[in-house]
Amino acid sequence: MLQAPSSSVRPDFARVISRKFDRGHFLVIGPEVEKLERQFGEAGREAIVSDTCADLTARLLQNGSAPSFETAIWFYPPEKTEDDCIVEELSRRANDIVLIPGVGADLVRRRPQLVERFCRFGLLPDYQCDLGELDLGALRVRRQASETVDVLVPAAEAAFSRLNKQMSGLQQVLRTRTSELEAADRHIAKLEEKVLKLKEAKDQLKVLREEKQALRKSPERRVGQVLLAPYRLPQKLFREVRKQMRQRSGLAVQHGSSATEYEAWLRRHRVTHQQLAAIREEAQSFLYQPLVSIITPVFDTCVPWLEEAVGSVLAQAYEKWELLLINDASTDPETLAALSRIFDSDPRIHLIQRETRGGISVASNSGIAQALGEWLAIFDHDDILEPDALFHVVKVLQERPDADLIYSDEDKLTEDGFDVPLLKPDWSPDFFLSYNYICHFTAIRRAVVEKAGGFRSEYDGAQDYDLFLRVTEHTNRIHHIPRVLYHWRRSDSSLADNVRRKPRALEAGRRAIEEHLGRRGENSHVVVDWNTHAYWVKRQIPEGKKISIIIPTRDRLDLLSRCIESLTTKTSYQNYEILIVDNESLSNQAQLFFAETKHRVLHFSGPFNFSALNNFAVSQTQSPWLLFLNNDIEVIHSDWLDLMVEHIQRPEVGAVGPRLLHPNDTVQHAGVVLGVGRIAAHAFRGFPAEDLGVCRQLQVIRNYSCVTGACLLTRRDVFTEVGGFDEERLPVTFSDVDLCLKMRRAGYLIVYTPFAKLYHHESASRRRTTVEALESDVIRERWPDLLKCDPYYNPNLSRKRADFSLGN
Repeated sequence: MLQAPSSSVRPDFARVISRKFDRGHFLVIGPEVEKLERQFGEAGREAIVSDTCADLTARLLQNGSAPSFETAIWFYPPEKTEDDCIVEELSRRANDIVLIPGVGADLVRRRPQLVERFCRFGLLPDYQCDLGELDLGALRVRRQASETVDVLVPAAEAAFSRLNKQMSGLQQVLRTRTSELEAADRHIAKLEEKVLKLKEAKDQLKVLREEKQALRKSPERRVGQVLLAPYRLPQKLFREVRKQMRQRSGLAVQHGSSATEYEAWLRRHRVTHQQLAAIREEAQSFLYQPLVSIITPVFDTCVPWLEEAVGSVLAQAYEKWELLLINDASTDPETLAALSRIFDSDPRIHLIQRETRGGISVASNSGIAQALGEWLAIFDHDDILEPDALFHVVKVLQERPDADLIYSDEDKLTEDGFDVPLLKPDWSPDFFLSYNYICHFTAIRRAVVEKAGGFRSEYDGAQDYDLFLRVTEHTNRIHHIPRVLYHWRRSDSSLADNVRRKPRALEAGRRAIEEHLGRRGENSHVVVDWNTHAYWVKRQIPEGKKISIIIPTRDRLDLLSRCIESLTTKTSYQNYEILIVDNESLSNQAQLFFAETKHRVLHFSGPFNFSALNNFAVSQTQSPWLLFLNNDIEVIHSDWLDLMVEHIQRPEVGAVGPRLLHPNDTVQHAGVVLGVGRIAAHAFRGFPAEDLGVCRQLQVIRNYSCVTGACLLTRRDVFTEVGGFDEERLPVTFSDVDLCLKMRRAGYLIVYTPFAKLYHHESASRRRTTVEALESDVIRERWPDLLKCDPYYNPNLSRKRADFSLGN
């Protein structure tokens, strides 16, 4: 039985119905009268709203004469006790009536009854009116002459087509939700396994503690303590001296006697004391020297950490700043005393006292309200800035005065030193929807923050993420400083340690993304990927357009037949055709296969030219979407093409690539990085298939400069706009790189999705030719700047391998 939804009035009902019926007054019978009256008032439309027939009659009598209305709306209930009264009253008052099932109403039973009653008064169903945005069961009846079969049948068929489309969308949503539940079940099973192991470990720990207590009481231990006492005092003194020496050097060391690889790298790349003097002088020569207001909410902060944070601000080479410390009703006496001392230490430091605790968003907004700077910088109360942080922000503004948001690289600050660097790409909108990679250090133009609405308390825990998402709705002038300028302290109260420890923050971030996409008009659903605890945006596919899957081949029927069989048996997306492009196959088996296959076969003569083969195939089809596929690809999961279509339907996207795996379940392709090796290399090549990769980047949706042509989905209009593959100068190698870079130059994004997975029996059918050297020269000639600095691969990362490891 098809029931009405559990909520009868959606929060934007008046706005939506006003868009459908943009003239005249409304007459409404339904529940939640005050809510509906408020909505119509906010929408600027006049409406009389009642909840019963008797109330409607009374309200109409108050108006004197019997008024008429352009549109009437009835949220009909499960019961039919007032049907005759309401149908008669509405039929007298309006020529246009919208019927919407109320809470609990049986749509299948009730709607035909009401249609029959309205027909007696000359109001007939209008099947051409699509009210699916209001409610899937909504129906318009209006006064009109009886229509012939020639009119009614097409209208009914159009309504059925809309309903079928809506049902397909709901089925897609159901499949999505089912897969999410299955993933959650797997995650819960893993957690239960860990809980059992934890219980076992606790039992073992209890036994060990009991044994330890027994040993402490033993006479042998007491004798040993006496004998070892002379040696322990020098050992303690040595540890303390070594610790102080490390702190004086400005860089803590992890456990052992030498710095970690990252700390050694940081020491080579961070600003030195000698360089600071020079950049202070350079900062004073800047033509544009804005005041930067640093916003720092404080609540019962550990005093040494607070003093260290403030000290890092005082050490800034760029000196035109103000630090706003917002005391969010701290209660710790030591924190309060420290704030007073800090306030007196420098006139650029301002202390804002809040009477009651409002949370981080309220406190931050309090600081913004009193800030004087044109630029706002977000700084946590226990973190540390590099002394050249503000200098580099303002230096960007000398070259990019129109910038609105500037962010830098960052790392984590632990008790043992600096660790876990996040060396970020330039602005990557899809990566940003996977998690808040911008994070720290971030400076934003004040006017843009105010336009975005500042921080919102309902997103505390992910308040920065929510603000950044809203800022990106107002500007795309976002710039990245590829330099570690911020050290995010790991603590129990910080997400720096592990986002899993704050599930509310994870949920707040998910809601922020979902609302952001809603404001952009994107019909999507956001979930947490339990494998990475990053976000996974799942977009609905309102119209699955036809895809031509183009497969070049020559002999090697074993590869081709496996590829096509996996396509036809494991692809849930149905609207596609397969085009086999035969490049002079010689085997009898291949010729027989081509003669018997139900798929289109195109014949191309001449030497192997990957670009020409694909361009030729494109010219032989009219499909709006194109998938270039190697014949050595094998499908793993049935939703692979749906997952790619989610992105290619977006007008800003030019090409989409999946995660390709070797048959031994290691990564063959997870995006293409420029400037690694000779020209380009596949990201994370050789990693285990389910490895997270550096900073989870192997397993999240993100942007790259290129994806491989072995499995590349694009739109015909984009492919044509950029001129297709270059079959003259790039016949085989790097033609996919060139195609993607032409799309990037035209303003399109290239998207990698790890959730679409296929096997790639790499280059099993063709070997690379000696023309590669010439093609390398073409790429170097055309794209020299991008080869030097791939915007989606931090310049501080390795240029020997595309694994996102540290460079020199």
